[in-house]
Amino acid sequence: MKDKLEELRTQHDSRKYLLKVLEDENIHFKLKLARILSTDFDHRELGRLEYFQSRFLKMDEQIALLRHEISEQQDKLALVHTPAALKEATISELMMERRYTMVQQHFDMLNADFSHYVRQAFPLV
Repeated sequence: MKDKLEELRTQHDSRKYLLKVLEDENIHFKLKLARILSTDFDHRELGRLEYFQSRFLKMDEQIALLRHEISEQQDKLALVHTPAALKEATISELMMERRYTMVQQHFDMLNADFSHYVRQAFPLV
């Protein structure tokens, strides 16, 4: 039981770190968007830039929700003292892994879309 609990805690810590990386990358995107907006850009691109800003804000929401779930999972892991509690924590960890994977996939699509758009519309930024 002790080994499985340590494994869950290691996965949990890894997920916290990876979530921080996603958060930092999303901040990087928003800074790049701000740089674009601070230049003399073609204002016909404004609608597309607002679209990406909206997607960045939605990603912030997904990250915040996942961060909250990770915090709750950390509390569960701290209270594991029985095999039943370990089983519940394991199931919870698997569900969190699925949610994290979904957020990561959404982030990867956002990254690809925004990077492609910036290369095409703003090659000098």
